[in-house]
Parts: sequence; C-alpha cells; structure tokens
Amino acid sequence: MNRLIVSVCKGTIFHISLFTFHLKSLPLHRNFEIWAMKRHIAHYIYLFLGVSFTIFLMACNSNKDWQNIEFYNVEKMEQLTEKPLDNEEDSTGFESLHKMEEREMDVKVDMQFMKAENVSSEKVCNLINGHLIELLLMQSSDLSVDDAIAQYIEDVKAEFHGDDVANVYHDHLTGRAEYGMENVINYRLLEDVFTGGAHPSKLTTILRFDTQTGDFITLDQVFPAINQSKLQDILLAKLMKDQNAHSLEELHKKGILEMTDMFISNNFALREDSIEFYYNEYDIAPYASGACTICVSYEDVKDVISAKWENRK
Repeated sequence: MNRLIVSVCKGTIFHISLFTFHLKSLPLHRNFEIWAMKRHIAHYIYLFLGVSFTIFLMACNSNKDWQNIEFYNVEKMEQLTEKPLDNEEDSTGFESLHKMEEREMDVKVDMQFMKAENVSSEKVCNLINGHLIELLLMQSSDLSVDDAIAQYIEDVKAEFHGDDVANVYHDHLTGRAEYGMENVINYRLLEDVFTGGAHPSKLTTILRFDTQTGDFITLDQVFPAINQSKLQDILLAKLMKDQNAHSLEELHKKGILEMTDMFISNNFALREDSIEFYYNEYDIAPYASGACTICVSYEDVKDVISAKWENRK
C-alpha cells in the first residue's frame, strides 16, 4: 500500500517536471505551443492533486477501524465483612478457626470495553466485548457488560464463603486496551488475587483483536505451527541477549529456565513497532525474579510470521 502511494506520487511529479522542462525549452514566439503546453501542465497538476486527495482518503480509510472504536471504563467494587460466629463447628466437629475471626473480602473490577457510533464498528465492538466477557470474566457472552461484571463479583463472593480461603481476601481485575499494529487492539488484564498463602498472585493476560472483524487473534494465526520452533529459538536468543547470558548455564544461574524449557508465550501483543511476549511469574523464572518480557522486532521474525501480519506492519 505504502509503496503504491509513493510510486504514484513519484510518477505524477516526474511527468509534471518533464512538461515544465519542455515548456522552458520552447522558443518564445511559439505562443500557441506554449498555450497548449500550459494546458497540459494544468491537466497534470489537477491530476496530481486528485491523486493526492485520493491517497489521503485511502490513508484515512485504512485507519477508520481504529478511529471508529473508542474505549470506555467500567468500574465496580464490593466489600464484605463477616463477623465471627460463636461455637461454629466444621465437618470434623471442631470449631472452624477462620470462622472465629472477622473476615474481610474486597473485589474490584476496573476494565475497559469497546464502543462505536456507526453500525459496522458497533458490531465489531460487541464481538470484542463478548470475547472479553467469556475469556476474562468467565461469563456468557450473551450477558451485557454490567451483568457479566455483577455475576463475576457474585462468583467471587461464593468462593469467599468457602472454608479454604484467608480471613483477608481480595480479587482485583484491571483491564486496559491499547492500539497496536494496523487494525489490531491489544488487551492487557492484570489479575491481583489473594486467597491465602505467602503472597498475592499476580497474573497478566494479553489478548489481541482484529478491528476489521472483531475476531480474537491466536498464536497459530500469526505464527504458523511449522515456524514455531524457529520462533522459539529467536525468543531464546533474545532472552539470552537481554539477560547478558552466553549460555543456558548462565541463564540457570540467574534462576531462569531452571524448571522448564523455553516456550512461546500465548501472552503476546502485536505492537506498532514490535511484538511483546509476556511471561508471568513462575513461567520461566521464580517469583522473586518477577515477570519477564521479551520484545522482538518485525524484522527479527520476518521469516516466521504469517504473510498476512507481515504486510500489516
């Protein structure tokens, strides 16, 4: 697309320059020829302006899916406190210890969803919102956004009333959408949950959506299965470079890939200038090392990425 635009512009400018040069080379007494040549030049100028305007419209239309989709926030929070009950016994006949103390629950959902004014983009937004409801809130896509969030909170409350959770319990979801490569929206959800144990669990999930169709974009669609072993090698090489390691043994000394082999994360974002692969805590390194991000340029993966996505960058 960009190459076509550049070629058309160069060709039009070349023809205008050629006729201008030819006009200057004519004798001054040849008024008729000059008049005719001016008309030709005017014709090419109008042609150039028309082509430029058409190119401008094409550029605008290529991004119309992004421009027509907006993000809006939905935030809901609920807190619950349970007072201790006297002499409550569990199934073993002993008093349940967590029932003897005051228990607190805090659940919060703060997520972005899609909206649009025109009909075609609104359909795409509804499809994307449906995917978010199903994949992230674990609810039916038939539910509205508000109803899905309300049901998610009810499900969390039901877990809180179980016997195997801490006295202080929280579940926080934070979801944000971001524009990526052409006609792609990346969605990042951070789930911060504490149900007991040494520390909270923090899990990031990244999804990708096609703004032309509303479809969820999978790993296999972007990187054909036949190319994924090569992609894995590219990611390992980039990880070693980022960690300033020259061998797997050096990575192991840093606590990376000690308990698992290298793998391709399904958590990846198709950004405008690169592809981000995100590894949560424990994926390839211990909790103390934190999450890990590997970013590769589209040039790095040009031999393994699907042609459909290579042409969009």
